Amino acid sequence: MEPHRGRERRGRAQNVLGRMYQSGDGVSRNYRKAVKCFREAAELGDALGQYNLGRMYQRGTEINRDCREAVKWFRKAAIQGHDKAQYSLGVLCEKGMGIPQDLKEAAKWKLKAAEQGEARAQNHYGVKYAKGEGVSRDYQVAYMWLLLAASQGNRSALKNIDSLAGKMTPEDIAKAKQMAREWKPKA
Repeated sequence: MEPHRGRERRGRAQNVLGRMYQSGDGVSRNYRKAVKCFREAAELGDALGQYNLGRMYQRGTEINRDCREAVKWFRKAAIQGHDKAQYSLGVLCEKGMGIPQDLKEAAKWKLKAAEQGEARAQNHYGVKYAKGEGVSRDYQVAYMWLLLAASQGNRSALKNIDSLAGKMTPEDIAKAKQMAREWKPKA
């Protein structure tokens, strides 16, 4: 076995164990052990472990809240293509939490997440296109993003589709639905 494969497997295993400790699934709930496992997974380069550790720092419910640490771990996972980390990093950049506010950087990460199929990011872009915030107003593109998010059960997107549909012609809606059917996530 190649050395990096063993490292990858150990990282994945530590992440799974961390989730078990975090949720109390099969073991006693223990946040300190969860953090330790996520940290080991993250340091081994496991993107999901990096994301999970970032979430713990962002929420601050299991450990002390530290948005700088959250940004650090989200960025590592985002660079590896983890869509939820990309979205979370975008949120922190947008709000200036743990990092100086940077709307351009926020948009970059949220778009990467949306293009990979992250529902909250897709809803975000649906709203942006519907309002013309930072992008040209385009109801068809907005409807497409919202429909993609709604198809994953995003409740905000469902509400946003309803309000947007009243501003569109049946032809525009049909075109947006076609765009959504043809949409493919980017790797």
